[in-house]
Amino acid sequence: MRARGCSVVLAVDELDPRRLTALLSASEVTGGAAVLDVASQPVGNGQVASCVELVLTLEGAEDPVAVVAKGPSEDPVSLATAAALGLYEREVRFYADVAPTVLIRTPACHHAAYDATTGRFLLLLESLTPAAAADQLEGLSVARAELALGELAGLHAPHWGTTSIGPPFARSADEADGPGVRELLPALFDGFLERYGDALGAPARAVVEWLRPRLPAYYAGPGGPTTVQHGDFRTDNLLFDGRRGAVPMATVDWQMVALGAGALDVAYLLTTSLDTEDRRRHEHALLGAYHDRLCSHGVTGYDAAALFEDYAFHAFQGVVMLVCAAMLVERTDRGDAMFLTMIERSASAVDDLDARARLGV
Repeated sequence: MRARGCSVVLAVDELDPRRLTALLSASEVTGGAAVLDVASQPVGNGQVASCVELVLTLEGAEDPVAVVAKGPSEDPVSLATAAALGLYEREVRFYADVAPTVLIRTPACHHAAYDATTGRFLLLLESLTPAAAADQLEGLSVARAELALGELAGLHAPHWGTTSIGPPFARSADEADGPGVRELLPALFDGFLERYGDALGAPARAVVEWLRPRLPAYYAGPGGPTTVQHGDFRTDNLLFDGRRGAVPMATVDWQMVALGAGALDVAYLLTTSLDTEDRRRHEHALLGAYHDRLCSHGVTGYDAAALFEDYAFHAFQGVVMLVCAAMLVERTDRGDAMFLTMIERSASAVDDLDARARLGV
């Protein structure tokens, strides 16, 4: 993998057989065989990058093989957001430097390159298709949520309590947000309320309006022990039953990865991806399953009560994250529906968990 800056980072649409042969020459996927032909089709629902599955015909091979090529978005708004937050570099650094040190299943990475001068990047990743459908709007099943939390514990446990995971990739959540981004949050909240306020239910709008002047208090809060944090751990970034069930679950889209509280990932998943009634009925059992898995991976000194407090504190994360996302990425009909649904779910959790009181203001 060429994780460091390189002189040429190809765009996805420039990946012809000759170039793919060179980029994949040392990978298991081709075994050094020449690529004779390539067919492509878009995959995924991401709004900040472009993903294409490439089906490769190899010299001397009877059956084609597939990889997923991921590169920059073609939308200028999404590109500007990615540059401001360092999203592309973070994902490349994760696959190159951090993925080998954690216990969560991700697609294998066959090639990773990032050019700091242009901000372009290219990932060639293991294809896990066909995979079972999982839609953010429909809500995650309780069984899948438990599986996802077990995987999440495998991400968090190896670096539990760490204050650094090595330069230049590892940045704290403060640094990962990019210069000045948090100073923009009040304006983003104002813009969100102007654009979407009438589409929100009254309780959800009240949460957004209450949080807006209290954002500094949320970011200054304790939040819980730090570790490697996915940052966007939700249904659309989880693949289930990959390769017709051979891979029970894998996690993708590592553009928000940073050093931060593990409880944030837990709260973001359960409060945005579960139907509200399912979360209410099952969240204590799900938190217990995550805590048990953390302990089985060797984490000590963090009891279930502390986890619940940190989880309740981070009920706000879905509101913060999705208000910003709605204003900073390419606008689509599905994106609008997704952001509003997730914010409604998160706002319900804020009320159910009395998160306002935990903010201490």
